[in-house]
Amino acid sequence: MRKPHSASSRLGRLRRVLFVLLLTIFLAGCSLGDESSTPPQLGTESDDEDAAAKLGFPSSATKNTVRIGGADSIATAAAAASVAFPATSDATRPAAVVLVDNDDWQSAVAAAVLAGRPIGAPLLISDGGELPAVTSDTLEQLDPTGSDLSEDAQVIRIGSEPPRPEGFKTARIEGDDPYELGAAIDRFMSSARGEPSANVVVASGERPEFAMTAAAWAAFSGDAILFTERTALPEPTRAALREHEKPNIFVLGPSNVISEGVVEDLEKLGKVRRIEGPTPVENAVEFVRYKRGSFGWGITTPGISFTVANASRPLDAAAAAALTARGVPSPLLVTDQADELPEPLQFYLLNVQPGFLDDRREVAYSRAWVLGDEEALSVEAQVALDQVIDLVPVQASTP
Repeated sequence: MRKPHSASSRLGRLRRVLFVLLLTIFLAGCSLGDESSTPPQLGTESDDEDAAAKLGFPSSATKNTVRIGGADSIATAAAAASVAFPATSDATRPAAVVLVDNDDWQSAVAAAVLAGRPIGAPLLISDGGELPAVTSDTLEQLDPTGSDLSEDAQVIRIGSEPPRPEGFKTARIEGDDPYELGAAIDRFMSSARGEPSANVVVASGERPEFAMTAAAWAAFSGDAILFTERTALPEPTRAALREHEKPNIFVLGPSNVISEGVVEDLEKLGKVRRIEGPTPVENAVEFVRYKRGSFGWGITTPGISFTVANASRPLDAAAAAALTARGVPSPLLVTDQADELPEPLQFYLLNVQPGFLDDRREVAYSRAWVLGDEEALSVEAQVALDQVIDLVPVQASTP
């Protein structure tokens, strides 16, 4: 059990809450004189010579985008957890928090399912055997209540690396490699839910840029994510699929990422369908477009909320999971460049761009979370993103 908070510790926690929330709402970097990446500030005075920079727009937000601008995935995940759980009251605190390690992107993707129901645990990231300051402070701020689905654990540690945070009751999900860990996370979730999921995503355990987009879907749907090698189906994944008893299996990625031989093995375990695009950007777009039965986002019409991350930062999947599990469902799209939006992403967004005839109030709107600082997506690219999802006037068709 944790010791009760003293008045001084409660004050310190409140200060951390305010600090993290400030970063959360305005989390883009800006430049002030010789300083770089100075966070935007509340209460900026109008006669301050650096007022425009301190306000932090448009990097922190545009009319259709909000940036969660951590310089790395550790900071971005912490900020997203605070967006999802402001922790200003017991009702806005999570039951548990998941800890994954910074060198274990597979666990961040597979454990995204724990962000959704029934556990509802946002993901935070450790750095080896240490908790970075932003992770430690955010965990204290969130102060999870304890999940009765995990024997009242407040922190669920994935793998051997994340340390045991002092003062919190913890549980550990163990496995010797990404395939065992993926299967163990699946068993944990099946136990919490009372049954395995009817749908399973099988993603690459070797190519994070093709796998990371599954995290937001798992957080939203509760569908399991299991991993495979390119040319061989690992035994832990095979055994986990047997426990699902002939599920619908959705292979995420083209044949040069997950081979036809693996698909043939999977067909012995369930009904298999492949969702694919030749590049990570196109693969993510195809996943967001895809729908079959109860599976898939199926977003082909205007009026969406989504998240954009750089494919070079797969652990940003942890932030995407928190945002879509708790708030408006926001599928994860990826970019493979920071300076501009890749053409396949632009093309998709233009095809679902919202428009109006006469009254702007009577239409669906689009919005986007941008994950990472300007090294992940530049301000120029963010503004371009704002433009391709902006509400635009359209002309009625002539009879």
